[in-house]
Amino acid sequence: MVDDAVRSMAAGQRFVRGVYAGGTLAYEAITLLSARLAGVAAEPTGGGTGHRVVDLGDDRFTVGRPHPMIDGTLRREWIETEGRDPETAVLLLDVVLGYGAHPDPAGELVPAIERAVSSARATGRSLAVVASVCGTDRDPQSRAAQVAALRRSGVAVMPSNAQAARLAALIGERRAGR
Repeated sequence: MVDDAVRSMAAGQRFVRGVYAGGTLAYEAITLLSARLAGVAAEPTGGGTGHRVVDLGDDRFTVGRPHPMIDGTLRREWIETEGRDPETAVLLLDVVLGYGAHPDPAGELVPAIERAVSSARATGRSLAVVASVCGTDRDPQSRAAQVAALRRSGVAVMPSNAQAARLAALIGERRAGR
């Protein structure tokens, strides 16, 4: 999986960019990315020029707007922006299920993911997209349905956020070695 992702990337692609709705999951991703990659931004603000994670559920992003677990508008914008960045190698995402979350969070994100991947292809790049789905089949959104929707769009869906972050880090590590 790592070799396949890395093989088709352009020379300048080297960074992991996490676009998260959950703060705890974002911090977990930062911790795990930092264990393998140098220069990971320490806070999930989306700042920095290298490896970074943004928690769009943080107060700085939700003032006057719904949380990204409810409305993914801002998240879709970040996904597309990070996908257009010629240095982005991996988009790392969380999808959180449950009452109070969007009725179809994967369905809401898939169009932005597909646009990001298409944008990369249009400029001669490939983009790895790695995600985790936090929830169960008993949630209103059904974990299995969300995973299937993401996989149909070419997303590598891992069983946990930790595993998704580790896979993203492996791809980023391999890219740094080139």
